[in-house]
This record gives sequence, structure tokens and C-alpha cells, in this order.
Amino acid sequence: MLEVEQKRRILPVTIGTAGHVDHGKTALVKSLTGRDTDTLPEEKRRQLTIDLGYAPIELSDGLAGLIDVPGHEDFIRNMVAGAASINIVILTVAADDGIMPQTIEHAQIIRLLAVPRMVVAITKIDLVDNARVNAVQGEVARLLARVGYPDAPLVRVSNRTAQGVATLRDTLVRMAATVALREPSTRRFRMNVGRVFGVKGQGTVITGVPSSGRVCLGDPLELLPGGMLTRVRRIESYRTDAKSVDAHVCGALLLKDLPIEAFHRGMTIADPGVFRAVTSALINLRNVSSVNLKRDVSVRLHCGTAAVIGRVRLLGLEALAPGERAVAHLKTQEPLVMAAGDRFVVRALSPAMTLGGGTVLAVKESVTSRLRPVRVDARFEIARQAAELGDHLMSQWAAGPSAIENESDLVRWSRLAPTEARNALEANRQIGRIVDLGAGAWLLKIRSDEVVARLRSLLQKYHAKNPQLEGMERALACQLFGLPPESFDGLASVARQDPEIVEFDGRLRLASFSPRLSSRRARMLQKIMERVRASGIRAPARGDLTAALGIPKSDMEFLISALVRTGIIKLLANNLVLTSTVEAARRQLLDLFKSTAVVELGTFKRATGLSRKLAQALLESFDAEGLTRRVGPGRVLVFDAEKTRAP
Repeated sequence: MLEVEQKRRILPVTIGTAGHVDHGKTALVKSLTGRDTDTLPEEKRRQLTIDLGYAPIELSDGLAGLIDVPGHEDFIRNMVAGAASINIVILTVAADDGIMPQTIEHAQIIRLLAVPRMVVAITKIDLVDNARVNAVQGEVARLLARVGYPDAPLVRVSNRTAQGVATLRDTLVRMAATVALREPSTRRFRMNVGRVFGVKGQGTVITGVPSSGRVCLGDPLELLPGGMLTRVRRIESYRTDAKSVDAHVCGALLLKDLPIEAFHRGMTIADPGVFRAVTSALINLRNVSSVNLKRDVSVRLHCGTAAVIGRVRLLGLEALAPGERAVAHLKTQEPLVMAAGDRFVVRALSPAMTLGGGTVLAVKESVTSRLRPVRVDARFEIARQAAELGDHLMSQWAAGPSAIENESDLVRWSRLAPTEARNALEANRQIGRIVDLGAGAWLLKIRSDEVVARLRSLLQKYHAKNPQLEGMERALACQLFGLPPESFDGLASVARQDPEIVEFDGRLRLASFSPRLSSRRARMLQKIMERVRASGIRAPARGDLTAALGIPKSDMEFLISALVRTGIIKLLANNLVLTSTVEAARRQLLDLFKSTAVVELGTFKRATGLSRKLAQALLESFDAEGLTRRVGPGRVLVFDAEKTRAP
């Protein structure tokens, strides 16, 4: 780790090369930077770029990073690993060869990885005449239109004479000033491991380009997969000691207490507890090949600097035609760090060719289970749009396995600092996009129908298994959705969107369900009704009835609820009153109002023969239903049902 003499402003931009083998990429890098990035002995011997090469490039307003990638098809893995970190690509096309197979494949890969800007360098112009250069330029323009970079500038360059190199540098300066970075700087730190080497007496150094966030001296970091913790002992950027390194800036980190054997390309170093290594994801896949992709196909997945074997299974389709896109389930043989919004490329195993790529919509953060979406619907399009915009939270939530999530996971999915993440949640709540269920649980509103449908299905099964119970108790309803009991009121409010689901006495049940009594409870019910009917206007109190009949409290509560629900009795002031007794008292009250405008409690009590306690409870129930209203010591009539009936 060497230190340059003068520190320059470092730009949050990384430039990369792409193009067919022997089209002048490495020579162009040397023309732009003065450095030969082919440093391996084998590269020198074969005069062929094999691995990634790094060099700082001087632009007018600071230093940027430049990554040279191999062009040979045998080293496509290294090419994708380098291209995954860049903001601007220089696609090289030799004027003597023109467009070649890796020109096309590299251009497709660049597009699949969503590299924001491209400039084309038509190299070796000193070897051909102008007519040939013009012809190649026309071919390149047509290719750019096909792969999605129709406005990319074209610069004619000779590495031998330096013609056009200054123009190319000026073009890069303009692009670096305007390029839109894919990751806001407020997101948490994450860097895919590019190279690893040891420094004698100091420790292990990893190099790469952070895709998000910032890392500072002394910061704790987590190595994934594996979850080993470490700390930053030293940072260099472009061979200069630094106190920190930001997203899209090439950096070298000297790490504490981890041996070189713990690292390899494809791993990820990140803020602890934010990212996870996974083997399962939902993806938005575009087919860029010339063949139909089968419903279930083995692939080599390239994501970040990693390359692993996996399977892609289309959802809702038997095949994916060239140029089309679809939602698919991805399952990998090895865990790697993926998150919503990540770009990827998939290639066929044999013969080796690029099949497609796209965006990770959501990941399943468990190596033992799979994402199992019920159907492909509008929420996946919402997830795709969110992922394209860098909204990791909304993409993961819309496409992920659950409509209800806890706040700690939502904060982590946002990849923001906790305070900023919670502010984002509150902003989404205020515009009605999400629902606070209480106790740190949240519901994505566009998926509320899933919750209702699942609850309806769970209630059907519950009633079938427990035909004698009134409904599903609060704790169990919450438990089935992974919620704390304190979230029941929020869950119940969502459930009531479906008129078939009702809340009764603190339980959830289907409106069409009626408990079936066992023979034991049927006998108890008969005893209760005999005692209530025999009591008449002297309605028995619940506690007295329980003691008198010797019925267990749990059974009594269940049977009273059943009687109230069916309308046979009413529970007033904890007394069991026949509904017929209540209606008789109503008629007597209406008769009293025929001779007076105000009926007092004592008058109503004498007319009905009820106890004072029960008479008071009945009048309060009539107030509650809107029949009467209390005025001073008495009641006045508000609504006379007899007078409003049709003749």
C-alpha cells in the first residue's frame, strides 16, 4: 500500500472498459492513465488480460477509478465482476474487426447491469481508412440502439498515435459530472470483495468498489457469507491514505483479526446486521438471448463479484421468449449476499452464453425455505418499479413472502440509518401506503387482501377443528401472523374489511359460523334456559346462575355468548334477560310516553315490575339504541317505532 505525493479530490465515479478481446481496452487504459493494468505474469506472457486491472484516472476536477476487464469469453466471470461496480463504461470496438461476439455480449451485460452511461471508443483507426471507420461507426450505432444506449457518444481513437484520447477524456469528464449514481450516500455500507492480498506484519487487505454507503477508519464490519466480524485498521483510495471511502470509489481496506484464507472474490463486507447471505430470491428476468428460456433452467448467476450455480423457475409461464421479461424464482447452490434492487446476469452452463438478467425484487432470508408466491400479480410490478428506483424497502415488501413485517426488518431492508428508515415508514403511513398494526408491526396496504384471504382460510380450518368454540382467540390469531398479542386490534381492523369476518367478544370468527354444542353443553344450555324463563322479570345474575346450576365458568361464558349471539337473551347489568321480557318493557315504556313527555326511572320500574337495577340497565340500553334520551332525572322519547311503521 503505497502513498502518492499529492492528494487529489476523489470523484464518486468508477469507469470501466468492455469489448471484444484484442480490441485495445488495456492499451486505451494505459493511454488514459499511464498505467499498464496487466500485472499478472501470465498476462504478460500471453499478452492477454485475464483478471481485473485497476488504475486511477485524472479528470479535470479530480480522480476517478478505472477498471479494465478481460475481453476473452473464457474470462466472462471476471468481466461481469468488474462491470458490476461501474457507473460509466467505455465500450471498445476495433475499426479493423468491427463488432464481434464479445462486443455484443459485453454490451448486453452492461445493459442488464444498468450501467448508467456508455461511451464507445472506436480503436485502431490508424490501421484502416475513413470509409472503414464510417462503416464500423454505423454498425455500432445500430448495436447501441438495440441494447438501449442510442445516445452514447462515439469517439475515434488510436492508442498508437494518441489521436482522439484527449477527446475521450473530455467526454469522460462531462459524463462524470452528470452521471446519476445508483445508490444514495445515505444507504448503509456494502462492498463486494474484488481482490484479496496480505501485507506482511499488518494483515489482510481487500479491494473493491462500495456499492453504497461510507466506511471510516475504525468502523466494525461483517464478512458475508459467514458473519465474521472485523474492524477497519487502514484505508487507501487510489494509493493514498484516507479516513473514509464512499460508494463508487475504489478502496482498499486493511482489516483486523481475519486471515487471508477467510476471504475470496464474491464475498461481501458490510455494516454489521444489515445484509444477509441468501439462497432464494424473486427476480425480474429479461431474456436477451435468441432462444426461448424454459420454465425451469440451470444457470450460472453473476451478482456483484460472485458467480454461483443456480436454477431459475419462471412463475406463471411455460417459456420466456427473446426480449420478454417475467418474474421468476431463483435458487442458488451457495449462499451469497443479494438484496432487493441488485442487478444480476444469468448465463447458460453449456454452451456458455448470456441468457439474460435483471433485478432482484425480494430475497428469502433463510437457507431452508423458498419464496412461494401464490400468483404473479400487480404487486410484482410495483416491486419492479421500486427496485429500479432504489427503494429496497418497498421492493422487498411488495414481492416478499409476507404482507406483514416487523419494524426491525423494515428498517434493515431500507438500507438506511435507523432514524431515516423510521422517518420513511412514517411518511408512508401518512400517505396511506402502509398500516401501523401496533407493537412494531406494519402492513403493506396493497397486500391487505392477502391477509384477509389467509385469515379467512385459517378461520375455516379453525372452525372445522373447534366447532364448539366461539372463534379464534386473540393470541392465536396474532401468533399465526407472527404478531405480538398487542397487534390484535390492528389485525382485526384489517380483517373487518371482509364482511364474512367478524369480531365477537374479543375473538375472530366467520359470520356464517355457529358453534355446535356437545351433548354435555346442550344439557347445560337447557338448564340455563329453564332457570331464566322461570325467573321472568326477576332476571338472574350471571354469577348467581353459575353457582346455582354448578356449571363450570368456562362453559357458562361460552353458553351465554351463544345465547346472546342468537338473540334469545340479552345481558344487561350482568343479568340474563329474555329478549321477550325486554320487548315487553319497551312496549310498556312507549305506553307511558303516550301520557307524558318525560318518564322517570321510578315510574318505569313500577310499570314493569322490574328491580331498580334492571330497570336502570334497560333504560340505558334504550338510550344506546336511540329510542330515548336522558334529560335530567328522566327520559324523553327520541324515536317511536310504532308511529313510523307502514300502515
